[in-house]
Amino acid sequence: MKTAYIVIAGLLATAPAAAATQGKICIDPHYSYQAHYLSGHDIVAKATLGNDHRELRLTTTCFNLSSAFQISLSTEFSCIDKGDQVATNTIDGEHQSCRITHVEPYVPATSGEHG
Repeated sequence: MKTAYIVIAGLLATAPAAAATQGKICIDPHYSYQAHYLSGHDIVAKATLGNDHRELRLTTTCFNLSSAFQISLSTEFSCIDKGDQVATNTIDGEHQSCRITHVEPYVPATSGEHG
């Protein structure tokens, strides 16, 4: 019975997720995440596993993101940050590869604001 507790505790300790450390939002693109176009050169991304589903606003060097059918993120480390790669595909097969130039927590505009 003790072995079962150790295995479960070990699995929980290594579960992929956005790290729920104070203030820091960590999206690890090696695991499940969502990324979608926001406006201009910006996308919004969030982890879909774990307890921390806070979103990041990522400014990129990408162009024409509104036509992107798929947005993929990659990093050599465990958390998305400036300099990491973004790849997009459109429904007609166009592909681009670009970089993240700015990262900040995403705060959606309230319904009463106009921008």
